[in-house]
Amino acid sequence: MKHNKRHFLKLAAFASAAMFATTLTSTAFAADQKFRIGYSQFWGTNKFLRTQVKGAQAAMAEWKKKGVNVELIVTNGGDTDTTKQVADLEDLSAQHIDGLLIFPGDSVVLAGPVKKLFNDNKLPVVVTDIGLKSGDWITYVGTENELGGRMAADYMATLVPAGSKVIVFDHGPAVQVIIDRNRGFEKRAAELGLKVLPRKVMKLSLEDGRRTMEDTLTEIPDIAGVFFQNHAPAIGAAATLQAENNKKVKLVNFDTDPTAYQMVRDGKIAGTIVQDPYQMGYVGMNSMLTHLTGGKTKKNIELAPKLMTPKNFAEFSNDPQVQK
Repeated sequence: MKHNKRHFLKLAAFASAAMFATTLTSTAFAADQKFRIGYSQFWGTNKFLRTQVKGAQAAMAEWKKKGVNVELIVTNGGDTDTTKQVADLEDLSAQHIDGLLIFPGDSVVLAGPVKKLFNDNKLPVVVTDIGLKSGDWITYVGTENELGGRMAADYMATLVPAGSKVIVFDHGPAVQVIIDRNRGFEKRAAELGLKVLPRKVMKLSLEDGRRTMEDTLTEIPDIAGVFFQNHAPAIGAAATLQAENNKKVKLVNFDTDPTAYQMVRDGKIAGTIVQDPYQMGYVGMNSMLTHLTGGKTKKNIELAPKLMTPKNFAEFSNDPQVQK
């Protein structure tokens, strides 16, 4: 009961923050203002990240009706090398932006340039989804990730027998949200009587998901379940299982896209923990513009994740992440 109450309070806080940001009256600031905002992203071609941008743009459209115009500069730090995102931050700083939204590819590596380029220059920062280990920001908007990991373990325990071997395929050992998800899954899985094996570190790619699944089936032939933090390697792992006609191993992951959605619908991926990147971008941009126009913002906003399975996939059909 305490856990449910805590969730209610967090969701209430989110609703309050979103309502405050979207109902700020025009009398609270001078109309016809214009701001240049940077949105630094890693994995920027990913559907999840593009959905964050859509949410930010929706907030911008609402503010435009109130006389506040935004020039949004979105950068993509790539998929494998965080030094590219560091260079992006330097470029955004050189363009004299008024504020920064950031989805950092690494919680530690990106903290330094954020502090040097933006905190030290008193420029506001909003962090979406992946947190920073240090520095300062006006708002962090993300998912209650440890809860998501626990939800994945709860679901996994309904799919495999007690005592079964389960493992985490980890593509982000230095990324705080993934650390939280792993901790939630492994702790809860152990509590439920599953045998949690040491994690396997891998790259964030479909091919590495395929290869790591192949290696695991050879090394641990009685593996029963795998937990992922992204749909791409889960799709690769599902292809391996399908090629080997293996229907025993259950895959549960974080995040989705049109292909992963189809695979959950077809039962090739057992289930997915779904985040709300649209709200991350929407609330994040609202918070930034509220701050820049003199309003008050909330420091921390955590959104509750949801579980998608072959039984309830239809409930997610309108999610921007799964629409082609």
